Formats: sequence, structure tokens, C-alpha cells
Amino acid sequence: MKPTLKAILILPLTIVIASLFFSCASLMHGTKQDISITSSPEAADVQVKTAGGVVAFTGQTPATVKLARKDEYDVFINLAGYQESTVHINKEFDSIYLGNILCGGIIGLIIDASNGAMYNLAPEVINVTLVTALIDKDTKETYAVFRSMDSQGQLRTLVIPLIEV
Repeated sequence: MKPTLKAILILPLTIVIASLFFSCASLMHGTKQDISITSSPEAADVQVKTAGGVVAFTGQTPATVKLARKDEYDVFINLAGYQESTVHINKEFDSIYLGNILCGGIIGLIIDASNGAMYNLAPEVINVTLVTALIDKDTKETYAVFRSMDSQGQLRTLVIPLIEV
């Protein structure tokens, strides 16, 4: 029995349609990535902004943030009595993208490039130790700073203003 034209076209057409919706990097790790943000001391305010200044997340440490792989970010960590800490998150080329040569083809290359799946964000884990804020030279206030390890091995800092008598 001789195959019909319809039977010959079904398999290639199915493959082309499926590859329009799925590509290698998109399937392997998706278009978003979890970034873990911690600080010592904990409960610091966190704001994550895209490189263009759009706020992507606001919260407190510890936090896990799901960020789009297609952007770069700046992470701002603040706590009263401490200097602000800033960390930049870069997008880096992920070699898994090259898997499109084998399974996703040109369509997969285009999809992964457009949705950001061809990138990894780094660093994936952000752990910041906040530094006590400096006091102006003209200020006559005195502070006592106490540092100790808690039961989980985390460094804890307590800043107490002292009253002059």
C-alpha cells in the first residue's frame, strides 16, 4: 500500500508545530530562576529592581525570588543602623541553549533567545553581612555594638544608643 500525501506530511508537520511551542532551554530550566537572598542580621528590607529600574520584588530577608532570566537586576538590602548593601545580578549565557542545534532547531534558538531561557542568573545565592552605619563626626551620640552567634550559628548584631549623663 502506497502512503498518501496526507500521511507523509502529518509527522513533519507535527514536529514543526511542537517545536514552535517548546525549545530546549525553555524545557530544561524555564524562563524564570529562583534567587535566594539572606542577610545577617535577618529581617532586612529587600528591593529587587531590573537594570531599567522597574521594581521586581519587595520584601524582607530571608527571601527566595523568582526572576525572569532575560533581565539583569540590582538587589538593595537595608536595615536601620546599617549601611545599605547592593548586589548586581548578571545574566550569563547558558550552554544548554546550544542543545537547540540538536532538538529545537532554528525555531528553538529564536524562542530561547526571545524569552530569556538561554541565560542563567548569577549569583543564584546572595548572602550579605550588613555593616554598622557610620556616624557623622559632629554627632555626639555614642553607641554600644554587641555581636554574638545565635543557636543556628548566625552572627547577630545589636546596636544600642547610649545616653550621656
